[in-house]
Amino acid sequence: MDFGERASWETRGSTANLVAGFAAGLLLASNLIRPMPARAQSLTDQLHMPPQSTFRQQRDVADEFLLLGQRKRLSGEFESSIVALNKAADVYHYLGDLVGMGEAYKQLVQIYSSLGQYREAELIVRRQLAIARTNQNFSEQVLALNNLGTLSLQTDDLGTAYASFSEGLQVAQSVDSDRGIGLSLSNLGLIAAARGLENDAQKYYETAATYRARARDYAGQANTDSNLGDIYLKTGQLMRAIGAYRMSLIMARQVDDPYLQLRAIDGLIRIYRDRNEPHMLTEYLDNRIALTIQTGDDWQRLMTLKTMAEIKQEAGEWAAAQDLFGRALTLAVTLNRKQVQAELTNRLRWLALQM
Repeated sequence: MDFGERASWETRGSTANLVAGFAAGLLLASNLIRPMPARAQSLTDQLHMPPQSTFRQQRDVADEFLLLGQRKRLSGEFESSIVALNKAADVYHYLGDLVGMGEAYKQLVQIYSSLGQYREAELIVRRQLAIARTNQNFSEQVLALNNLGTLSLQTDDLGTAYASFSEGLQVAQSVDSDRGIGLSLSNLGLIAAARGLENDAQKYYETAATYRARARDYAGQANTDSNLGDIYLKTGQLMRAIGAYRMSLIMARQVDDPYLQLRAIDGLIRIYRDRNEPHMLTEYLDNRIALTIQTGDDWQRLMTLKTMAEIKQEAGEWAAAQDLFGRALTLAVTLNRKQVQAELTNRLRWLALQM
């Protein structure tokens, strides 16, 4: 799944919420990898090797910094990750390796977006777009334009987002890219949905799903199908909503993406709660619990506890609901999620009055 979509769905409660340039120097890079002094020295030395150093050696340096940046990002050490990824991008740029540079930039955009630093993320994406245009790389242009639109969407600038997604669609259509067309149409569906134009959103999503299936873009199709499920549910097309969420779940399992699976499962849980079908509700709730454990994501753990508490409350099991809401509140305080804290506190007060 591309950044654009993940960022859109990172409103699902993504983990932790700068551009450190190459001028940050080798001292910072050395400090980042101090636990491995020999390796750090090797990387530093190789960066300053004389002109006779081989392309392969320089490529190894870039790859090492990229891997280091990935590890730091996954462990939540974002500042360290940014330094390493910037260095990787610089070396890839020197080597003319656009694929490697694109991967480093993609991860930088993910970090800045997760931190809510959309201006910094936008600068990276615009750099990608300029390079893609210079090299007439149309697939990268489509991706960059959709990422720009997504960043605008994150800041509620729907007009700019629409323009970026529309340009992405035009570029994709000019080269008959099913994958690019599907991505751009799906994102245009997000704009229509945000503007309350459900009929337009449904048309965008349905057409996008066809292109994404044709491109065998299973992750993209899963994302679009969940969005389509939301529109069907909002417009009262219940059976279509169930079908869309189930198709999304199948595609998400195909690519083994737990977050896409959670997205589809949440839609199905919402439906079966409203329909009061305990058997199906229990099945999908168990799926959510298992996926929460698999991700190790505290935000997903919080959402699972909250969902379980709401179900217990609806069933009249107030003591169990109170316990689960209390555990969720403790986690919300730890994660500093103030809006969720307020909601959970109000729910606990209501339960206390009932009991």
